[in-house]
Parts: sequence; C-alpha cells; structure tokens
Amino acid sequence: MALNDITFVKGQGGLGRAIAGEDHYSALMFYSGTLPSGFSSSDRIKKVFSVEDAEDLGIVDTYSDETKAVAKIAIGGTPAVGDTLKVVYTGIDGAVTVLPTYALVTGEETTTTTAAAAYAAQINAGTYSHGFTATSASANLLITTKAGEGVFPNSGTPYAATVTGNNTATVTQPTGSASTVLGVASQLATMHYHISEFFRIQPKGVLWVGVYAVPGTYTFSEITTMQNYALGAIRQMGIYSQAAYSSSRLTTIQSVLAALDTAHKPISSVVLANDFTAVTDLATLTNLQTLSAYKVSSVIGQDGAGLGAFLYSSVGKSITCLGAVLGAQALAKVSEDIAWKGKFNLSNGVELDTVAFANGDLFTELSDSELSYLNDLRYIFLVKNVGSAGTFFNDSHTAVSVSSDYAYIENNRTIDKAIRGVYTSLLPEIAAPIQLNSDGTISDITIAHLESVAAPNLDQMVRDGDLSNYSVTINPAQDVLATSTVIIAVALLPKGVSRYIQVNIGFTTSL
Repeated sequence: MALNDITFVKGQGGLGRAIAGEDHYSALMFYSGTLPSGFSSSDRIKKVFSVEDAEDLGIVDTYSDETKAVAKIAIGGTPAVGDTLKVVYTGIDGAVTVLPTYALVTGEETTTTTAAAAYAAQINAGTYSHGFTATSASANLLITTKAGEGVFPNSGTPYAATVTGNNTATVTQPTGSASTVLGVASQLATMHYHISEFFRIQPKGVLWVGVYAVPGTYTFSEITTMQNYALGAIRQMGIYSQAAYSSSRLTTIQSVLAALDTAHKPISSVVLANDFTAVTDLATLTNLQTLSAYKVSSVIGQDGAGLGAFLYSSVGKSITCLGAVLGAQALAKVSEDIAWKGKFNLSNGVELDTVAFANGDLFTELSDSELSYLNDLRYIFLVKNVGSAGTFFNDSHTAVSVSSDYAYIENNRTIDKAIRGVYTSLLPEIAAPIQLNSDGTISDITIAHLESVAAPNLDQMVRDGDLSNYSVTINPAQDVLATSTVIIAVALLPKGVSRYIQVNIGFTTSL
C-alpha cells in the first residue's frame, strides 16, 4: 500500500482558451413555434460558447414552455371514513405513485366534494417528490402531470385509480375534453439537448444558434441569413425540424449552399434532422445516392435509453443525434471521418450508449444486412461494434453517389478549407499587372509570384495534417491579353480514410 499522500490531477479547458483556426465554427438552426426568452422575431440568431450561454438566452431544459397534461378522476358513491384512493401514473420512465393509498378521515367523507378536496391535498403534499399537482372542482379531482412528459399522456391509459370502501373513482385520461388537458411538449428542451450534445462532444466549439418560425414551405433561406450574420464564418451547420422527412429538402438545401459557394461564403456541411416517426420500415427510405446534394447529409440515428430517448417519447417526434454529429465535425480535423473509432466515441456511458434510430427502432432489432443496406442508402446513424463498449457513427455520408469526389463530409470540409485559403491569398492579385514575355506568354517571374502567393495556406494544411500534399501550376501559354483571365491549377492530395481493413491470416508450418 502506498504512503499517505495528496494527489493532484491537472484539469484541462478551465481557462476557456480558444482553439486555433475556425474549423470548429458551427451553427444549429431550429424551426420552432417557440422563441427562447433571449430571442425575438427581429433578433433570431445568437452566438454561444457554452451550454450556460444558451441557458442565459432562455434555452433551458426545465420544460417551462410545456403544456402539462391534465387527467380527471370523478369521485362518486357515498364516501365514508376509511375509504381509500390510490393513483398511479405509468409514464415515460415507468410507474409513479401520484397518491399512495390514502384513507379518508372524519370530516373528509362528508360529500364527494370534500373527498375530492382531501385527495387533492394529499397529492399536493407529495409534489416535492413526485412532481404532480392537483385541484378539485366539486367531486372532480384534476391531476396535472409532472414536467417533461409532454405528449406522452395523451394516448393510452397512463392514469389508474384504485379504491376501497363506498367511494368510487372514474378516470378520464388526458384527451382535451371533459375538463382534461392535452399535453404539449417543450420545444426548448429539444434545443437544449442538441446544444448540450454539441458541447459535450466539442467543449471548445463556437456555435451560432438560430431559431425560426416553422414555414409553410421550406426554402432554407435562413441558412444564408445565418451565414451572413456570421460574416461567412460558419463551417458546418445542423438543421432540426419536426416536419415529416422528405429527401427533396436535401436538394433544396444544396441549392442554397451552391449560391453561398459563389458568394465566397461556403458552408461545407449541412446535416438535416427531420421526423421519421411515420417510417415503419427504414429500408423504404430514399436512396440518397440518386441525389446530387453533395454538401448535405441526413441523420437517422438517435439515443435509445438516455435523455434523447426520453425526449422522443415526450415530444412524439424524432429527436436524432444531430447535436452529436455537429459536435464531432467541430472536433474533427477537416480531413477526418467522424466515424473514426479511435477518436470519436460518442457515448459517455449514459447518453448515446443504447443506440436507436429516429423512428424508435433499436439498433439491436436490425439485422446486419439491414444495417448494411441503410449504410448503402447513405444515411448517418449510430452503431455498436463487437469488442468495443463505445458508440460510433456508421460513416460521414453525403447525399450523392458514392463515386463522387465529395461523397463524404471530410471531402467537402477539406476542399472548402483549401478554397477559402487560396481565395484569401489571391484576392489582392485581382486586377494586378501580368508581366508577359515577348511571345505573349506569362513570364517566369509572374508565374513564380502567383504560385508562391497561392501556397502558404496549403502549406499550413499539409503541416496540420489536413492534406497529404498539393501542387500549384500555371500554364504560361494561356492568352491573358485576350481573356484577362489567369488560370491557376491547384491539385490536392487528400488524406486517405481506412474505411475497410483486410487482414490476411492463417496458419503456417514455420515463421
């Protein structure tokens, strides 16, 4: 046994020092009818550096914007001293005893009205432990569901009442009629979840958050609005909408991103999270290889037992793992596949530890062939692997043919970083004089100058491990006098990704 001692463990990140570069600059856009308190209809974009920053803007997980479901229990019969009532609610996390078996005492049994009031008082006495509250109106006991249950109590028979003695109890589940109230889920809690997941994966991320009203038709013009607000700094974006999934939206987003490319404000990756609850068979999803939305990805992964799963039941819509996808991109070098198992374990032992899909199917319920098929359709989801306790992404697919040079998120992030760097370097050369040789070809001095101007940011990408190598070449024979255009050829040698590893193994008689 070691001698008595005091041990120090050095922390990391407490000073909040920023990460070098801007590859981690990200954005989350939410389409929602709920505006956080720190936002307004004329002020819909905020820049945050932590979960606490988002909470200060009203994006909280307290379910304060939720409409809590209300059930009714009508007390009947002829109450007597000693008559009992027990109320149990079976919700998202299982059974909760709202009212333990309570026996009426003298004075409470006078009428059904006094009995209902007594039962309500007993429920409220335990609110601190179970979260439910109650009121009474005549002989009716009205029970307000605890926070966070959202739409879950609106279907089935979550409330149950058991009586003994002469009184009776008739339960009316939350339906929106007969004095009951339908639950409406919190939107802020879902926003908080994705922002929390982003910063859980990349604690030093920089995040622009935009909250927009649900449109009649999705044009995604808000992408441009957010990028302009950020002065072109956003590198990747996640979009969350509870609209039913439609692959056509990926194409619409791609058209917006193409316009931003032209305006020299590229966003390298947009990941769309929609509602998949109506998809009973994931194999029927659109094959994204048939699209040309090479900068857009569709996420269908979701937590299966933690907070994400709870919100899925509370909201009644897909939650997905959008925040984790965006956080992994912000953590990764532009050349890295977010499915790299050696770096991107997404589980913290609780969240994303049990893996599911955005329609509620569990990962363990799908066969290997079904999982391979979904991967071939080029969706992003969560996987577990034999021999590892972690949770990982299947890959970094984009909505384009696998044969495309831009079939993966890292392809787009790498080339856009190179484009940004070369553009910045060459911008001062616009309208500069070009020295020509006597035969009209571009002089060696001019070629050397332009090649050297284009190179520094590419050199840095090689040093940072974003590129394997590159070349910059200029054909001196191009006719600059006729076209006023200098064509510079930049060839990038990217980093490879070991998506498959083949091991040849067997026995031998000698080594």
